[in-house]
Amino acid sequence: MVRPVANTGRRTIRLAAAGCALLCVGLVTAETARTEPRSPDLKTRPITVAIPTTTGGGYDIYSRLVARHLGRFLPGNPGVVAVNMPGAGGLIMVNWLANVAPKDGSAIGIVPGPAAFEGLLGNARAQFDARRFGWIASLNDYTGAAVVWHETRFFTARDLIENQIIIGGGGTSSDVTLWPNLFSNLLGAKIKLVSGYVGTSTIALAMERGEVQGAIGADWDGWKTSKPDWIRDNKLRVLVQIALSRNPDLLGIPTVLELSKTPDDRAVLELLISRQKYSRAFATSPGTPEPMVTSLRQAFSRMAMNSEFLADAAKGAAAIHFAAGEEIDRHAEAIFAYPKAAIERATAELRKLPQ
Repeated sequence: MVRPVANTGRRTIRLAAAGCALLCVGLVTAETARTEPRSPDLKTRPITVAIPTTTGGGYDIYSRLVARHLGRFLPGNPGVVAVNMPGAGGLIMVNWLANVAPKDGSAIGIVPGPAAFEGLLGNARAQFDARRFGWIASLNDYTGAAVVWHETRFFTARDLIENQIIIGGGGTSSDVTLWPNLFSNLLGAKIKLVSGYVGTSTIALAMERGEVQGAIGADWDGWKTSKPDWIRDNKLRVLVQIALSRNPDLLGIPTVLELSKTPDDRAVLELLISRQKYSRAFATSPGTPEPMVTSLRQAFSRMAMNSEFLADAAKGAAAIHFAAGEEIDRHAEAIFAYPKAAIERATAELRKLPQ
């Protein structure tokens, strides 16, 4: 009997081809694993929310509000821990977020507007570029306020400009130090600035004790959030608002732009106000994988529409005006694209200030 001979050559070729295909798949898979970033294991690694101020102020209140709710909107329902990193007007925290924090989405921070653009405006201690952060979202807009304690003799913007006043200030890059100095340099206000207070909450305590008469630059919504009883009982007087247009809460109060003396002064003020447009902006570290940034953005978006979150915000008088991270990206690019003359003049004014 003649036995059929197996076509071993063809089978060998087929097996070789299959092996090659498997090898190619393995190589592609390995290469994909190297090139496609993976999200951190959110089930075992908590999210850190870094806060640039001490406890009790607006940044702290919004950050802890986020820490209470964010985890349930992220894959794995991770724990979220709020950590205060005060100092240098927010630069300590922002430098940490840019240069030290993990670049995997497990660290986020609430970034003060002035601190975010300090590098653009000549501050060598700002070791970052605002356009490189993974901007997640902002939960409110900025309207700064010049306020005084109700027992003082200051009632109008003219009183503030024409009479000497003792104002509490913070770190060198903070709103509450920056704006009093700008009021002096650009508006001619007679301000005696007492610096060194760590956060608006400590300035508020100093106002109660009579150590200072007021504060300039802290966010109006921050006052509403941290001191609702002061607002209710008329213990604060708002004399000037720091905004491009009048806030609906403060329609009878002039803006700082209305008090500017020259077109050049107004242009500088417009730039410095614009950089603070998003007063409760959250970001993650530069270099964080895009899928993780997207996951955080989606989580914030869902959180900002959640009824439990909104009820908690309302309970703490924290106004929510949501802006998406992509919008903040565009805003950062627009600030860097301001006319060179305005940036140089603003830089010169800021660098006049005590460092």
